[in-house]
Amino acid sequence: MKNSYMIYQKTVIIILFFFTPLFSAEINYSSKNLFPLHEELEPAVQFWINVYAKYNTNQYVIHDSRHLDVIYEVYKIGAVNGGYAAEPLSKAQKKELKERTKQYKDILNSIAAVYPDSAKLNPAQKKVLRKLSRFKSKKDFSQAARRIRAQKGQKNRFRHGLKISGRYMRFLKEIFKKYNLPDELTVLPHVESSFNYQAYSSVGAAGIWQFTRSTGKQFLKISYEVDERLDPILATEAAAKLLTRNYKGVGHWPLAITAYNSGLSGIKRAVKKLKTTEIHTIAKKYRSRYFKFASRNFYPEFLAALHVVQNYQKYFGEIAFEEPVHFKEFPLPKYLKYKTLTEYLEIDKALFCAYNPALRPSIFNNSKFIPKGYRMRLPDHISTDSLLAAIPQSAYLSRQKRSEYYRIRYGDTLSDIARRFGTSVELLLALNNISNEHFIRRGMTIRIPDKKSTLPLLAAIDTKRVLPINKSFMMVLAEEEIPELKITLPNPFWQQPLPEQDSVSSAKPASYANARDKADLEIEFIQKKKPAIGFIRVEAEETLGHYAEWLQVKTQRIRNWNNLSFKTAIHLNQKIKLVFDKVSPEDFNRTRLEYHSGLEEDFFMHYEITGTQLHTVRRGDNIWYLCNYEYNLPLWLIVYYNKSLNFETLRAGDKLIIPTIKSRG
Repeated sequence: MKNSYMIYQKTVIIILFFFTPLFSAEINYSSKNLFPLHEELEPAVQFWINVYAKYNTNQYVIHDSRHLDVIYEVYKIGAVNGGYAAEPLSKAQKKELKERTKQYKDILNSIAAVYPDSAKLNPAQKKVLRKLSRFKSKKDFSQAARRIRAQKGQKNRFRHGLKISGRYMRFLKEIFKKYNLPDELTVLPHVESSFNYQAYSSVGAAGIWQFTRSTGKQFLKISYEVDERLDPILATEAAAKLLTRNYKGVGHWPLAITAYNSGLSGIKRAVKKLKTTEIHTIAKKYRSRYFKFASRNFYPEFLAALHVVQNYQKYFGEIAFEEPVHFKEFPLPKYLKYKTLTEYLEIDKALFCAYNPALRPSIFNNSKFIPKGYRMRLPDHISTDSLLAAIPQSAYLSRQKRSEYYRIRYGDTLSDIARRFGTSVELLLALNNISNEHFIRRGMTIRIPDKKSTLPLLAAIDTKRVLPINKSFMMVLAEEEIPELKITLPNPFWQQPLPEQDSVSSAKPASYANARDKADLEIEFIQKKKPAIGFIRVEAEETLGHYAEWLQVKTQRIRNWNNLSFKTAIHLNQKIKLVFDKVSPEDFNRTRLEYHSGLEEDFFMHYEITGTQLHTVRRGDNIWYLCNYEYNLPLWLIVYYNKSLNFETLRAGDKLIIPTIKSRG
């Protein structure tokens, strides 16, 4: 009896905040003819207004994912850390939130089990039942139990985003005016990133417009030295082009805006299938595993953000918007070291980075030079003429610094590699943050020291305690506190033992396993004389477009070499024939390794691995869907953890190792 009473008491506590009242004011914003609000979308828009303007990032709205006006509870957990977000939830806090949502699932399933016989319900369950008057059957309640979702509040993030939006909003509006786009579309970065210029998602979307690499490459330069997705001005130019293309493709702004999230082809399929251009109908009726909660809600989120931005005083009071940034641009005639700039410019690194957000870490750690032609931005009080005169011509360089990488092959030792490249084991350990020379893995990428820049390392570093020079996931130490240096190093996933093949999957294609015995990224030459011709095997995140760019040829030429039709897609581990007539095999491989290193470094700058879990492959699963819709992880990371699998022939029942991650905050 005592236990039953405690369970009942706990249930009563759970529903104290059931159906927290929403803001009920009229939803006001401009250009309702361009951006209509159908009455069926009003509950969703009102929900997102509350997310943006009522609940902070330490508050989680437990709700129905289809009926957004059904709010079970606003659960407070953690603490607001100011600015963009609360501290990332700890493992214990994540478990607590998961258990909280499960309690509501249990209540709904309990109702479904006895419905419509309410006499069998306890008082707490009856209270829930009375609130859910729209549900009329056992099926309604059981389905509602599966739709429980927790949404983090965004009020403090949104307020902070409004404040800093002043820095670049003038440029956004000028660019959108140039493309004859509605001014209202400039609020989309509030939905995508809260105007966080350094925003980076777990699947690799970056900047205030959250461009993925594949979409960003259509409009922007993305390399190991420069990532223009991180530049609000350049990224806005790209966003304007993409939104223009979307609008031309579907002819209605609600659809064009939704396509920004779900892709233009996906929206066209929805229009064709339902024979309608009404976004509320598509949101309600369209069923696709690729059109999920985020896509259904992207247009309501936009309307909510537009309403909050245009009525911000009502929700936040007065806001001290940042002053617009003022700068001059200085196009570099040749390559230039960042260190050279510091010698001639009286500007600190933080300020220089703020004016030049597209420059990647490789520029600042001297792995690369600032590229030729890069339009360097400087505060407008600095005279570019005097700067040009101050830098001697001898400081400019005619070519980019060549990165030297090596990917570990079967049987390699660091001693062998050191002898091959004329360096020392100690320098390899120091530059690559390897704690033990015997603890290397085939497929691991290491950087080969540049003697001029790395000779001082041995004098400055105790090789038993290696500094975190490079944050690439292939190059970091196990977590260890170094008292005298006050540095905590992240856990490297590549040092964690992987499960045996038999415990991972029953699918072990011999051809795939044998192919992986060869060194990753190795070129299998047909002929080495110029032009060299050889085969490579497709790695994760690579496309024919990448190969064309790295070879400086048209994509169609690569298709011709391989007898591939225009619509034929390439797949992991596929052999691709390449002809190296404009670029040497060495330079091709160097650029290819830089690309993969960039992916790794960007991810692990923002996230860390906390463990692993097993996923049992279901019928219809494919790796692209699992990465982007199930786990929100990059393909290359899951591929690394499952090297023995052929992802082209996944079968129901196969087991995948899925890393679990945590934001670095």
